[in-house]
Amino acid sequence: MTIQHKRYDGRNENKLRAIESEQALLNKADGSAKFSQDKSTVLAAVYGPIEVNSARKEKILKSYVEVTFTPALGNTNFIDKEKEQLVKNAVESMILTTLYPRTQISVIIQVFSDDGSIVSCAINAACLALLDAGIEMNGLLGSVTLCFNNDGSIYLDPDIEEENQSKALAIYSFSSINKNIVLSKTIGSLTEDQYFNGLKLASQACDFIISYIKLAVKNRIMGTNTNDNNNNKIEDNNNMKLE
Repeated sequence: MTIQHKRYDGRNENKLRAIESEQALLNKADGSAKFSQDKSTVLAAVYGPIEVNSARKEKILKSYVEVTFTPALGNTNFIDKEKEQLVKNAVESMILTTLYPRTQISVIIQVFSDDGSIVSCAINAACLALLDAGIEMNGLLGSVTLCFNNDGSIYLDPDIEEENQSKALAIYSFSSINKNIVLSKTIGSLTEDQYFNGLKLASQACDFIISYIKLAVKNRIMGTNTNDNNNNKIEDNNNMKLE
């Protein structure tokens, strides 16, 4: 029997926060999207394919992908640069860069508010913005963050307080193609069992994120609204429980 720990905000361990998104917010960008996971909100803008802004960045056989991560407050520091690299690793793996040789695709990430799981929120925003820009990709991308607690519990989509109180964090990103994992980053100490239990939960949650992104794109094309919180939460069900 699996014991579910109730979190201070009322969620079970395996429940995402409410998700909202908007697309095509910036007129001068080729694509843009705002993605919110409750109080964590990110705006992603995509420019490209465009001329490479530096000769040393130009690649003969594929596009150069550049990601810029800007925090909500203060100047960019080394922690933000690490987050920037994680976002780049995830999105670059999904873009069909060989279709755009000798060009540059720039993804600008602007954090509006950070209440935890911000790298995953940024990756999800970037995926929506790339789709809005019409960039060819080899699949869709979904990302979630997990926190691992001292009592052995694993929390899906932690807020900033839960992150600060945890013993370890893990950021996972999955492709919609064969559910391939494209990013796995752990911070802190995990056992092998904890890692693979987290991987299973993350895979299931990313399926939901990817389904949401598909719905968001479809509804934009159809001119309908996706921001119904009742549809944007993973409810308690057997599929989302750790076995």
